[in-house]
Amino acid sequence: MSVKQKLRNLVLSSILSMSVLSVGVTASAQVENITKIPNLSKDIQEITQYEAIETPENYPQELLDWYASNIDARSYVVVDTETNKILAQQEANVPYPIASMSKVMAMYMVYKAIDEGKLSLDTKITIPQEIEDYFSFNPEMSAVGLYAGEEYSVEDLIHGVMFLSGNDATSALLWEIYGSEQAAVQAIRVQLTDWGFTNFEFYTVSGIPNLYLPEELWIEGSNENSENKMSAADVALMSQYVVETYPALLDITSKYEYVFAEGTENEQVFYTTNLLLDGQAYGREGITGLKSGMTDAAGRNFVSTSTENGRKVIAVVMGLFDREDGLAVTTYWETEILLDALLDYPDLYQLEGLASNKHLTREEREAELAKLSEEKAQAELAEQGIELENRRDSPVTNFMRNLFNIFQ
Repeated sequence: MSVKQKLRNLVLSSILSMSVLSVGVTASAQVENITKIPNLSKDIQEITQYEAIETPENYPQELLDWYASNIDARSYVVVDTETNKILAQQEANVPYPIASMSKVMAMYMVYKAIDEGKLSLDTKITIPQEIEDYFSFNPEMSAVGLYAGEEYSVEDLIHGVMFLSGNDATSALLWEIYGSEQAAVQAIRVQLTDWGFTNFEFYTVSGIPNLYLPEELWIEGSNENSENKMSAADVALMSQYVVETYPALLDITSKYEYVFAEGTENEQVFYTTNLLLDGQAYGREGITGLKSGMTDAAGRNFVSTSTENGRKVIAVVMGLFDREDGLAVTTYWETEILLDALLDYPDLYQLEGLASNKHLTREEREAELAKLSEEKAQAELAEQGIELENRRDSPVTNFMRNLFNIFQ
């Protein structure tokens, strides 16, 4: 057997062993994912185990006690985006339905298309009949109320997504770019995977459960119980990628109102629903966005972007349901509680041992795999008496580079 053949076999062996190891980690996790209320969207309830996020021993106990006594959300997280350190959390790594927070990802795809010259803010999109039939006036979902055959600018539609959570506007934009709901969902999946996300489910561009859509819009392999899911920590990281790459989105979500389709018969005024913006009911300085979401299974959800104690943070509240005592609860108040409690701990992000919500990107993961595989190949060949120089242009390095180019 040639040296190249031996190297190729060793690399394939390493890849397989790493895949088995990954499965083993999932199987040995410890925390059960069980929703607090019956799943009203008829989603299949499965008990999946996840490894708990560790809290440093010197984490302020009073903070833990405060959150335990005052937060009603099923899961939540606050992340310092400069370090990606998790400042506060509960079940932050457990995927739950995310509803319309999915639209943050849809907006990334729109701004990316603008970057690539496929669209501009002034581009006019003619609304397909299917958008009106399935989305615009469906009482089960939020919508702008777009009419088939009418033209709307990309800028207007973006505002329709972020102000009214318009499912019609979201699909209109993504269909224009990718040609169909399914193709757009697949593009989102690829982007999330490139960022290193592995534990998510995406079936629709806007977060609508399949249950409320015709089967012809379902992506292959999904069913009526399929609904977008992601953990609070991943929603925070996803949102961070989006707003850091395209900060123009925060210019939109910082507004209090917007005139849609100005000067046309479809003109209407949108008003912000983000009650955390300064001057609103739960207003606080530093809030710039971002997106709410609600379905029966998801409950009420909100991801907020803010500057607290001079540092940029993202807070995610997920799974807030009506209380048994009838007390009204809102994600804005939950977010307020989360952020207010941290004001007394401005240096918490420096605490040793805080977990991170950052993932290795696909590119970084492939580089790590190549490095590990090369080191293993060199060690095993050395045991067989085959000596190769350990330098960047050595036969092993060159072969590994060529091999992974073939795999891509």
